[in-house]
Amino acid sequence: TVVLVNPGGGRGRTGARMAQLRRIAERAGARLLISRDVADLERLARQAVAEGAERLVVAGGDGTIHHSLQALAGTETALAILPLGSGNDLAGALGLPCHLEAAAEVAFTGQVRAIDLVRAGSRFFGCVAGVGFDSEVNRYANTIRYLRGGLVYVWAVLRTLPRFRPVALTIEVDGLEPAVSVRVMFVAFANSPRYGGGMKIAPGALLDDGLLDCVIVKEMSRLALLRVFPGVFQGAHLRHPAVSVVRARSVRVALDRLLTSFGDGEPLIEIGAEPVLFTVVPRALRVVAP
Repeated sequence: TVVLVNPGGGRGRTGARMAQLRRIAERAGARLLISRDVADLERLARQAVAEGAERLVVAGGDGTIHHSLQALAGTETALAILPLGSGNDLAGALGLPCHLEAAAEVAFTGQVRAIDLVRAGSRFFGCVAGVGFDSEVNRYANTIRYLRGGLVYVWAVLRTLPRFRPVALTIEVDGLEPAVSVRVMFVAFANSPRYGGGMKIAPGALLDDGLLDCVIVKEMSRLALLRVFPGVFQGAHLRHPAVSVVRARSVRVALDRLLTSFGDGEPLIEIGAEPVLFTVVPRALRVVAP
C-alpha cells in the first residue's frame, strides 16, 4: 500500500493535516509520497502502479482523485480515498466516512470493487463532467479561496449567472442518427449522482451500470434558472420541464462556441464545432469502499 498526498488539495486543507497523515501512513506501514504539483501527482501515481502497489491511498479532494485515476484506469491498483477536499463527491458516492481516521480504516481494510469511468479524448473522469453554465461556474469556483464545500459553488453560481448566455448543443446518442440540436444552459455527463460538493445533478446515476446519465438543461431565463437551482441539492430540478435525462453508453457533442468542459472539478477537454465523444469504460477503476 502506498499513501499519496497532495498538500494543495481542498484549498490547502490536505496540507494542514500532514502530521496526521504521516502518522496514519506510519501506523499502516505504508510508503508515503508527497506531490509537488498536479503533474507530479500523476507521475507519482504512475510510479506506484509501475512498482506494483495493490492500493494507492490518495489524500485530497476530487481534483486530486481526478489526476490520480488517470494513472490507475485499467490497472490492478485499487484507489482508496482519504477525503480532504472541498466537495469529496466521489467519496460521498462510494459511501466513505467523512472523518479522516474512519476513512483511513476503510482505506486500509475495506473491500475492493470495480466502478466505471468515462473517457473524453485521452482523459478520464469518475464523477461528473459538464459544459455550459456549470463549467463556467466551475471555472469561477476554482478561483475562490475564502469559502469551503457547497458554499463555493453557490457563490460561483450567483457571480456567473448575470453574464452567461445559452449555448447551442448538438448531441448524438450511442451513435444513432440523427443528431439533435437544442439551445441549452448546460449539459452534465454523470457517472455518479453528485458534483459540486453535494449537488445531486443525476440522482439515478450509478457508478457501475455501464451507462452515462446526460442531464440536459434547456435554455431558460436567468430568473428561472435561479429558481430551479436550489432543487439540485435534493434532485428536485428533474421535475422542471426544461430538464431531461438521457442514458447512453456514449454521447457525441458539439457546441456553437468553444467552451472548456470540467470533469471532477478539473479542466477536462475543450468542446466547440468539432464533436467530442464521451464514452463509458465499464469497470475501469478498482476502488476501496465500505
